[in-house]
Amino acid sequence: MKKIVVIILLLFISIGFSQEKTITLDYAVDYLVTNNKQSRIDTVKVGLDKSGTYLWTDSKYLAKNLAASMFLGKDSLLENSELSIILDTESNSIMLFFNSEGNELYMNMLLSSFFPDSENGENKEFDFITENTNDTILVAGKEAEIYDIYPSNEGESQKISIAFDKTLEVDNNQLFRKFLELIFATQNGLVMDEMNFPNGLILDITLKGRKLIEANNIEQKTKTITINHSFKITE
Repeated sequence: MKKIVVIILLLFISIGFSQEKTITLDYAVDYLVTNNKQSRIDTVKVGLDKSGTYLWTDSKYLAKNLAASMFLGKDSLLENSELSIILDTESNSIMLFFNSEGNELYMNMLLSSFFPDSENGENKEFDFITENTNDTILVAGKEAEIYDIYPSNEGESQKISIAFDKTLEVDNNQLFRKFLELIFATQNGLVMDEMNFPNGLILDITLKGRKLIEANNIEQKTKTITINHSFKITE
């Protein structure tokens, strides 16, 4: 019964997005992502535009994980699964399309739907501190500048090192601001004030000496994605 209720809810969600939408991406990057639980490196392809409005992936790794949670004991459905996810940073929403041998799932949801309301009513303000280390790193044949970034309320102990290629334009404040505002508001009851991430394509992210992601291949070729999934009813 519980599964039936979930399916009905997903149906109503999917009907809510009916108009055709076209997005254009400027870059497609193959990132090597550290999988700590299984001690391996996974490759995830990510597409994004210069304005930082859209983030897209068709990761086979994510597709197999979603299929595994839906189709228990059906290995063929795992191997043949396809997944596309688009994050719209203007509306802070995600669009998802999943297909496995004719089994299709479409979702369009606000990210806030995945997070509980904050129980902390203090609404303390904080900033994201961005510090130029004046160091560079060579990643995928590109030279990138390394910055240390951390929230002011937690201090340098929580700093993360991010390498940006400033020759490849990306508005990272647009890309990350609303998502980070949501995370800190729902989990810590905090209000973000200032955020000034460098512009440029992210090539490397390291936390406490442990590499989290690293660009392996960069395609500078325009990709256009048209989304049109709807129920058209006439009487």
